[in-house]
Amino acid sequence: MVHLLSKKGRKSMSSLISRHRVAVRQIAFRWTLLSIAAAGFGLAGREAAAQVVYGAQGQGHSDGITVYGSGETIAKPDRVEISMRATANAELTADAIVKYRDAKRRILEGFEKLKLEQMKIEEIGVSLTNHAGAEAMQMAMRGMVDNSAAGKSKVEIASQLQLRVSGIKEQSIEQVMETVGKLLDAAKDSGAEIGPSAADINMAYRYGRQAESALVRFVVLDLDELREKAYESAVADARARAARLAKLNGIDVGEVLGVQEVQVSGDDGGYTTNPWGQLVASHATLKEPKITSDTFAEIPFRVKLLVRFGIAPKAEKTAQN
Repeated sequence: MVHLLSKKGRKSMSSLISRHRVAVRQIAFRWTLLSIAAAGFGLAGREAAAQVVYGAQGQGHSDGITVYGSGETIAKPDRVEISMRATANAELTADAIVKYRDAKRRILEGFEKLKLEQMKIEEIGVSLTNHAGAEAMQMAMRGMVDNSAAGKSKVEIASQLQLRVSGIKEQSIEQVMETVGKLLDAAKDSGAEIGPSAADINMAYRYGRQAESALVRFVVLDLDELREKAYESAVADARARAARLAKLNGIDVGEVLGVQEVQVSGDDGGYTTNPWGQLVASHATLKEPKITSDTFAEIPFRVKLLVRFGIAPKAEKTAQN
């Protein structure tokens, strides 16, 4: 039987091996064609990519020279701002309202005694929340329940107050610090709360962030002149960058084909980041564009533009010569 298989099966086995080899060669040939085609497409893609310049964040593309242009001007702050809270809590809402009115009255009277010129206090808004106390909030953050607080829930009324003192631009650092010191002392003596609340600190702790610690903000309001100078610098910077790239590549810069604002200081003044990292609207800054700093020093106003230039035809260069 073995001898029969070795005799008669040898031819069929040889034929099977031959067919297998042919199939392998065909597969290898097909893969070679696919590889060549893929390489061709990749080369064409790279050549095409080299001929176009993409806009900001991948939005559209066009032939030409696309560059960023940056401009910056600086100015001293002309106003100091302090955010405060007038709070009161009680088991009954009516009692909480009475306490809140007394707290707010004490705060306003405390600042009136300073008799500072160009000082203004504005009430931004009022909120009513469930007051559990700092210790109870800490326990809740850790998934624990404070049974001692059962049945002792209180209504808390909190008013957001914005204190503004203008006219500090021409003052010295010592004069500004003296004014700020008087404001902070008056806030403390009148019972106003400054800085992050217990709830803000707990939320920041939960999300692994640090609660904001700045007590005052220094503000620049008159942005028109700063804006014009910064834009002019940004446009000039963009054209200089484009000219540099054109010279290195043996071409000439053509006309401007498109301009896009990337960053403009003051445009995001209506928003702020809460202690747990969320971007929220700030009612205190929605009314007017401004730039702020935690330090009484010159504050930069920055503009960043994305400018796309065309490439001047060679004939145009010859005609100019």
